[in-house]
Amino acid sequence: MREKREWNIIETLNWTADYFRKNTFTTPRLDAEILLAGVLGVERITLYTHYDQPLSAAERAAYRALVKRRVAGEPVSYIRKQKEFWSRLLYVDKRVLIPRPETETVVEVVKERFKNRAVPPGHTMMDVCCGSGALGLAIASFMPGKWVLTDLDADALAVAKINCEKYSGDGPFFHVLADLFNPFDVGSGFDLIVSNPPYVKRSDLPALPAGIRNFEPMRALDGGADGLKILKRLVMQGPTYLAEGGLFVTEIAPDQAEDVTALFGETGKFTDIQVARDILGHQRVVSAWRK
Repeated sequence: MREKREWNIIETLNWTADYFRKNTFTTPRLDAEILLAGVLGVERITLYTHYDQPLSAAERAAYRALVKRRVAGEPVSYIRKQKEFWSRLLYVDKRVLIPRPETETVVEVVKERFKNRAVPPGHTMMDVCCGSGALGLAIASFMPGKWVLTDLDADALAVAKINCEKYSGDGPFFHVLADLFNPFDVGSGFDLIVSNPPYVKRSDLPALPAGIRNFEPMRALDGGADGLKILKRLVMQGPTYLAEGGLFVTEIAPDQAEDVTALFGETGKFTDIQVARDILGHQRVVSAWRK
């Protein structure tokens, strides 16, 4: 961006979107808008209601710095340290995965499956491998109650705490540093357990997009040799901590549906096992009621 003349908002957006497009970004205009809105401290719509507003030298310098980070591959969500998920604006940084639209399928499944079923008084719910806390917080927006969020990584749990404090009215929320269910007593009786565990095959990690591979935490993606290392433990141990009639819901990779539903069946503890598809039509979520 040249400094010989004054640049206004719309000119800056147009130039940046074109620059991002040349770098083959999938959402060049959106990326440009989000970054500029952050620099100016406004909502995206304000960029268009004040399209002819000139940018100061300081604003241009701050924006250029963000554009350079984006061109280097850093995800916009990490640059802005925020990501919307189920209409909730979450804090995110490199300690946690960026919540994806397909993960909202877990939330949709929970809402649909409890539609005609009363939630028990004093119900308790758990988000295992919680990361940013996206799943628990999204579900708490329509099923408030006692929530336990667990993660094996203390850094990830620290991010979840930040987000839970923001939406504390839907809690209480308790944060536990845990390897899945290890700290909990057998028969804890959770009415709902949800999870988005690591499920990418280790051999597939090098083929992930650079923005994921170079910036997001691999520990939150690595599902072992077959991608099922954590999922097997989750499904086999889950019934022990789920109340009778409780719901268990987990995200999976699209090619894991058959294997994971088989795992649910092998426990002998689940009924009404279902697979749900995400917004792209991929098999994404497996859920079942505890017998």
